[in-house]
Amino acid sequence: MDTKGLCRTLIVDDEILIRQGIKHYLDWEKEGFTIVGEASNGKEALELIEKLVPHIVITDVVMPIMDGEALTRIVNEKYPHIGLIVLSSFSEFDYVRSAFQNGVIDYILKPKLNAEVLLKALRQAAGQLEGFHLSREGQHEETIKDKLRDLYEGTDVSIEEEEMDSFPHKYFQVVSHYLTANQTEKPFHDYVAKENGILTQIVTTSDLHIYLWNSSQTLREELFSDLRQSSYVCSTEAFENLPELKGKQKELEQVQNYRFFFPEKSYLSEDILPLPPGERQVFQLDRFIEECKRDNFQEAFSYLEGHIERLILDYQQDVVEYKAFLNNIMFNLIVLLGNMDYQTEMLEKKKYTYFQQVSLAADVFAANQIVHDFLKEVMKIVETEEEQGHMRKLTDYIKAHYHESLSLSDIANHFHFSPSYLSNYFSTHSKEGFSEYLNRVRIEAAITLLRQSDIPISKISEQVGFSDHSYFCRVFKKQTSYSPSQYRRKRIMN
Repeated sequence: MDTKGLCRTLIVDDEILIRQGIKHYLDWEKEGFTIVGEASNGKEALELIEKLVPHIVITDVVMPIMDGEALTRIVNEKYPHIGLIVLSSFSEFDYVRSAFQNGVIDYILKPKLNAEVLLKALRQAAGQLEGFHLSREGQHEETIKDKLRDLYEGTDVSIEEEEMDSFPHKYFQVVSHYLTANQTEKPFHDYVAKENGILTQIVTTSDLHIYLWNSSQTLREELFSDLRQSSYVCSTEAFENLPELKGKQKELEQVQNYRFFFPEKSYLSEDILPLPPGERQVFQLDRFIEECKRDNFQEAFSYLEGHIERLILDYQQDVVEYKAFLNNIMFNLIVLLGNMDYQTEMLEKKKYTYFQQVSLAADVFAANQIVHDFLKEVMKIVETEEEQGHMRKLTDYIKAHYHESLSLSDIANHFHFSPSYLSNYFSTHSKEGFSEYLNRVRIEAAITLLRQSDIPISKISEQVGFSDHSYFCRVFKKQTSYSPSQYRRKRIMN
């Protein structure tokens, strides 16, 4: 394998937007990498591997023709020297983690994919390639900036005394400035230009710049009050010894995750955030499901929303786990409704859209709104089914007692309604009013008797619940266009 030059990378994903995003995340050659090809499935990737001989393959899991599992298995068997990085949605992550035991160097969840995460995975993969030395554009003797970056990323680095003298102030902080691609934003140093300190850039990507700040005082939130809404600054806590820079990457990444819970803040640091809540309460899924099974959906949803309100205060929790919790609730609820014979076709069609929207949500409020909208859809289904269930009870009662002297007041008393409410309810939930429905049921029963028996028409009138024979005849003719005797003669002739 070559020991010089750029690290050759192949991108495999059936979504062209994902491939384009990966291509534009980094200044690839500056970081020591080059993209040698793209494929939309595992079969295409294997053909390109033969031709292009990549050092690293970045592959999605779910793809047509040949998926990522099959691709990584074949690559691991035939090309064990190739570094493998797997992309997955959260819904596949447990599957990915258990299925790929060998050969995969790193996993990246698509919702967490950004320039910094991608570059970290690429460097890790390149570092494990036997006999390969990652060459960066303009490579030169390691500078203090290179040392700071290596130290920040966890490598043991020796800082010379004269290099330490370059940082005369008491406090250090690692600071990240995030801005969306192609966004017009003034340079970070403009925000701290009036401060007495030294700013050293240690990591640069298309949307994220990371600096070491050395000053006699720590950064203040008001310095960044005029940041654009889509930009934000995160900072580690201050430290006094430069070697403490090692390990600060995880601390800074954790603070960056807090942005999910504080999307309105332009500056985030541990020292300006509220104290996190105490012990996290466990969501009682069994309780939630039991309430739903008893048709106490309002109580179940109130319990869920109360739990979420408490949960969003715990900004130190893992964002991916929080999103997984929301998706798990929606998944369980859809399954439960189906088992309870509710009409869930619409939810089944939309469920992956809900899951994806939660996974891609930029902040906790956007994620929670998606779940809130989902619960509203559920309540519409439940309420519709309940209304239909009440209506079925009414119509079933009428069908069972139509032959009796049945009135609106009788049914209202039976179901503990007022007659006026029952009349309005029936008209709202049926194409016909109570009297029209009752007469239709009685006439249908009379038609059956006229067809199947020779019982006198006057007797049939009584048996189907009409006390007035002449009224029965009028209603019968109105619904069939025949008198009862005409209908019987027509039946005999036929």
